[in-house]
Amino acid sequence: MTVTEIAKMAGVSIGTVDRVLHNRGRVSPKTQEKIRKIIKQSGYQPDPIARHLKKHMQYHIGVLIPELDSGYGYWQMLYDGITNTAATELAAFSFTIVPFFFKRPLHTSLITQFKEMIDSDCCAYIIAPVMQEETKVLLDTVAEIKPYCFVDSPLPDCMPVSTIAQDPLKAGFLAGRLTQMIAGKPGTYIVLESYDEAYNQNERARGFTNWFNKSSVSGCKVLRVVAKNADVQDIKKEIDDLLAAIPDIAAICTVSVEVQFVAEHLKELGKTGITVTGFELVQKNYEALVDRSIDCIISQQPEEQGRTALRLLFRKLVYEEQPEKEISMPLEIFFKENLL
Repeated sequence: MTVTEIAKMAGVSIGTVDRVLHNRGRVSPKTQEKIRKIIKQSGYQPDPIARHLKKHMQYHIGVLIPELDSGYGYWQMLYDGITNTAATELAAFSFTIVPFFFKRPLHTSLITQFKEMIDSDCCAYIIAPVMQEETKVLLDTVAEIKPYCFVDSPLPDCMPVSTIAQDPLKAGFLAGRLTQMIAGKPGTYIVLESYDEAYNQNERARGFTNWFNKSSVSGCKVLRVVAKNADVQDIKKEIDDLLAAIPDIAAICTVSVEVQFVAEHLKELGKTGITVTGFELVQKNYEALVDRSIDCIISQQPEEQGRTALRLLFRKLVYEEQPEKEISMPLEIFFKENLL
């Protein structure tokens, strides 16, 4: 059954059927009822792909994430997942990726890029809400926000079409369990956050602490530490201060990609016997796993996050479907032994 056939059966124009199908324009209740009855009886389903091709529709997708040369390859991997999907899987659908990169943790940079994205002709957005409070405030300033997905981190009290990320609390709990199992001894377990305003890092640190609270591991205590703004020298100084103040450090878990600097500094100092765990399998962390200066990495697959976000927006924009509210990325665990 086609729109033309429906129009012929109803004794109306194709345009009238189209207005009923898309709930626009004025059509008398009697005519609407007649057309909808024919549609229901025939089992007609609009073809969104045909509609897209007919109208030559174009979709500009704004991507608001930190600058690609930050995150030690993480953000580049996520962005590549988005752009590669647009260029391959969705090549026939005119999806154009429009980047809005901000300098983390500068609020002014995020504000500027956010406003430019909102003022652009993009029809949907992919947003990394890594600066949680500022992102909430900015979203609240937009009267009618276009569809958007969160990647990398959930953010409570917001209304994304979907969130594609790990459950950070569960990830932190897993990190605590793995770290304690690998270290296998009593002592102080440090959980290190590289930013003081990052919801996923806060939740990972909370989950890490919860493992020790719930497991009642004898002789172990947890200390949460924040090395602000992921600066390499700040992280190394934090490690120096911890080593000087705490003689029984059993392990350090960095709930971010910056775990590589902890491993590097302990290696420089010749410190052995301290278990090192962290997040994200970027190249430097991969290399540190290989030489065993990092014991374990939990990855949240940034490329797959990017691919999934664009696929969901495709379904929303082209098929007019309502995507899943949450796509939870697997808690992938890497040791040297299972690296490919």
